[in-house]
Amino acid sequence: MKKVSIVAAAVISTLAIGAAHADDKVQQGWQVNGYGHLLYNVGESLDTGETWAHRRDYRAAGAAFSGNPNQVEFTVSRGDNYENGSWSKYVLKTEYGNHEGGNGRGFYTSSGGNEGHLQSGEFEFKEAYVELGDLSFFAEGTSIWAGQRYLNRQAGIITKEYWKQSSGLGGGIQHDNMGLAVVSADAGDGYCTVGTATLNCKNDNLDDNGSSKTMTSVDLYMYGVEGLGGKFDFDVKYMTRTNVDSSTNAADDGVGVSVTYSTSYYGFDGWSLTALTYGEGLAGTKGVNFGSWNGGWDESDRSIFLTSYGVANVTDNLQIGTELVYWALDNKDDRQVWGQDDVQRLFVGVTPSYKINDNFRMEAVLTYANEMLDDGSAWGRDKDDTSFVTATLAPVFTVNADYWGRPQIKPYVTYMTSSDDDYAWAKDSDGDETRFGVEAEIWF
Repeated sequence: MKKVSIVAAAVISTLAIGAAHADDKVQQGWQVNGYGHLLYNVGESLDTGETWAHRRDYRAAGAAFSGNPNQVEFTVSRGDNYENGSWSKYVLKTEYGNHEGGNGRGFYTSSGGNEGHLQSGEFEFKEAYVELGDLSFFAEGTSIWAGQRYLNRQAGIITKEYWKQSSGLGGGIQHDNMGLAVVSADAGDGYCTVGTATLNCKNDNLDDNGSSKTMTSVDLYMYGVEGLGGKFDFDVKYMTRTNVDSSTNAADDGVGVSVTYSTSYYGFDGWSLTALTYGEGLAGTKGVNFGSWNGGWDESDRSIFLTSYGVANVTDNLQIGTELVYWALDNKDDRQVWGQDDVQRLFVGVTPSYKINDNFRMEAVLTYANEMLDDGSAWGRDKDDTSFVTATLAPVFTVNADYWGRPQIKPYVTYMTSSDDDYAWAKDSDGDETRFGVEAEIWF
């Protein structure tokens, strides 16, 4: 996997390289890595429609727009190097408290029993796979893997929304920076509520014979191609779905492609990543973002997704993170997408971070978004175009005052407003709102 996560990749790789013996191809023995995101919105636990949904739809970003009060991840891995030159890895990733899905809700737990019953996003296994490399009949640098994993994940640094991955069960082969993988996933969430009844939604995406409508992505990728002073990554994905009703317009296949360019911060000190993706049919979710969320697309839906983000090192004390997103969706056969002829979303985020000393920095998260609809009234909007503005100010207490320094504790205040006076940031608010809270993060 090229990326572990946007918040832990650099830390984990540094630990691995430093600890491994010079002759080892993988870090020998057991390793434990983890991530923790602990969030308190003062006074009230919030539904994901009041938090994460604004971020998911590229209208806002920042601590106030997370749906996870207590998100905890642990990755346990085992690496072994063998005398015959081969190596193996076993990776097991567990997660607790990820409520950012169709059935999620932020919930402040206490010490009573059974608090997690029927809550989505409680303790789950997210990755479990085995990888074998440099077997005697392989070319040097070749490995194979099988199991469940997040393959080749990438996410924005301010929205923290994933735009590329293949998340599911499957297998693949990789030689150096080139690979082929086949990954499958079933659509939907583990459970849902219909009326007053709580049901097992694993049976919701079956055909009339009770067979699964499983989705599969065949991935081809080539990474690290040098050019134009940076490196290019290329992805092509062909997606299919079984047992689709031919009498409907539901997508039974799709194609997604992406080109990613990584270099300095647009010619200045720092780093940046720019990506352009295209997808249609099943690949309507940003082209190369495959998982259980791909099931709802029309066969003629299509999308173009552009993102560019990075961090500039302005001075020894000042770093600035930025993120730009443009996402356009329509239907090439003139049918509607989400009840609209077309949907366009623009997001711009800026996060300046100023180091006061090694243990304290000041941070702001400033975002502007514009959502352009064909018929705003169909979504209850005053106009077809709606703008959204948020501003977060936070003093950050940390053991390392770098932009990515963790662990940290961050009290914050966030102001949010919209050009639509009736836009509901929360169930009991219209137009604008201010929230207070504290967020803690750690990874190792």
